[in-house]
Amino acid sequence: MAQEPTQETSKFAGQATSSRRVPIGEILIAEGLIKPSELDAALGYRQEKGVKLGQALVALHLVTQADIARALRSQGKVHCIHLTPGIIDPDIAGLLGEERSRKLQAIAINKIAGVITVAMEDPSELYNVDAISMHLGAPVFAVHSEPDHVEHCLNVVFKRVEENTGPSVNDILSRSDAIGSAVNLEAAGEEEETSDADLDQPVINMVRAVVEEAFSMGASDIHLEPRSSCFVVRFRVDGILQDRIKLPKGWARPVLARLKILANLDIAERRLPQDGRAQAEIRGYRVDLRVATTPCLHGEGAVIRILDGGRKLLDLASLALDPRQLEDLKRMVEGGEGIVLATGPTGSGKTTTLYAVLQHLNSPESKIITVEDPVENQLEGATQINMNPKIGLNFARGLRSILRQDPDVVLVGEIRDEETAQIAVQAAMTGHIVLSTLHTNGAAESITRLRDMNVEPYLLADTLRGLVAQRLVRRICPNCKYFIEPKQGMIERLGLKGNEGQFSAGKGCDNCNNTGYKGRLAIYEVMRIDPTLASIVRRDGGVEALRNAAIESGAATLRTDGLRKALAGQTTLDEVYAATVRDS
Repeated sequence: MAQEPTQETSKFAGQATSSRRVPIGEILIAEGLIKPSELDAALGYRQEKGVKLGQALVALHLVTQADIARALRSQGKVHCIHLTPGIIDPDIAGLLGEERSRKLQAIAINKIAGVITVAMEDPSELYNVDAISMHLGAPVFAVHSEPDHVEHCLNVVFKRVEENTGPSVNDILSRSDAIGSAVNLEAAGEEEETSDADLDQPVINMVRAVVEEAFSMGASDIHLEPRSSCFVVRFRVDGILQDRIKLPKGWARPVLARLKILANLDIAERRLPQDGRAQAEIRGYRVDLRVATTPCLHGEGAVIRILDGGRKLLDLASLALDPRQLEDLKRMVEGGEGIVLATGPTGSGKTTTLYAVLQHLNSPESKIITVEDPVENQLEGATQINMNPKIGLNFARGLRSILRQDPDVVLVGEIRDEETAQIAVQAAMTGHIVLSTLHTNGAAESITRLRDMNVEPYLLADTLRGLVAQRLVRRICPNCKYFIEPKQGMIERLGLKGNEGQFSAGKGCDNCNNTGYKGRLAIYEVMRIDPTLASIVRRDGGVEALRNAAIESGAATLRTDGLRKALAGQTTLDEVYAATVRDS
């Protein structure tokens, strides 16, 4: 029989609410992290989704989990902890049990002087704290931890994933005898390379460790580069390449051979570039790898693109769109027919945006078919097709085929040629919603690109519903963020007046690898084709006329949206300028 909470229990469980707390929203506004209008939007999202305010603010990309933790500390009523598996006593965690821990999203950490410390997202939820205390039969000291950290620790402690799935890159290098033999060969001036057989197991371990480490760091690509005296591994994290490790040159051939085996490529072919795909299971996630090899001056190199096919898809509300942009995007795709295009350079998040649209449109009443090269995300309920140019299955042929499958919504990975563009327009005219991407600098420039593909202006005016141009900028590290005075040159380049608000930057810390940045967010230019813009498209009025009309209607340019996010302390002026310099 469950016992009633004792006075001692209440002392610890209820200490966060002994006096009125300053609301989290007020603290975040006072710190300049959000605006009152953004708080209103988050409150609406909270009511709509039935989540906590902090979760709503994070989901809308207005703040980070670290910002929420800092705000809770500012209240002075909630204790926060940086939760890692290493500080958890598995026996104490086991007292609460996996099922109950996951249900309450809490984990018992340790027991000191009869009091059990429990980490959870909101320690002020007394009902949950009391339930935990009664189950454990002991007083509980509830502390705040970021929900992602709680989830990860639950997975590690209850053996859903291993904290270390294998030796690290550094472990392999420090233990491998093969490294020593390779170095000795180079030091002695030998021209022959280390035997592949000698390096077999270390190479297998090395490739696995490099991929796992890159995935853990959030890298999008792994670069394997042969040089005159070494073999270099670099990771692209948040859009920036950074050196990870330098290997003796003798590793190059066996590492490339191992990659070719994984990607089903020809091991003997070293003179021609090859492309392939592989799949890995990392900490419970399915990760797709695209492997591209190429002959270089000093040997054969490769780039591995990491596609996390198991990641959680974002919905429209989770994109970093302001309320006007979000409303315009919804109106674009809810008409039942027409073309909506996402534009921007490679790696700017276009596919993420289009999949958020698909999430919005996905329902039992709609048939969704995608044709992609390759399929990067799995969407429950959709029919997804991988292109295969080697057998003639390209975008044009795939699109023509799926139109016979009675779809309501069609996603074409990219419009690359005139044939695909013409079929997409015909599909939109016959009652389908067509989503696709283009590689252009801005939204208005997409009209010119489609005209270059011989799509008639009157057809574009009738079928095009809207365009979303986007770029990714690096997000300021929340752990080392501080206010700065912008340089006068940057103020002039961005056309600022100098008194528009406070701007931030990151000093650099261990959390961000001393870069001052942690993660990325998108800046957007959303252009809904209303009757005024459609008339400009119909008469082929040009890029400037289209852009000016969109601005007059209240649409934000990429630079405007970037400056808005810089003023909110999410990114820096340098990042905004670098991402929008072509729009100057």
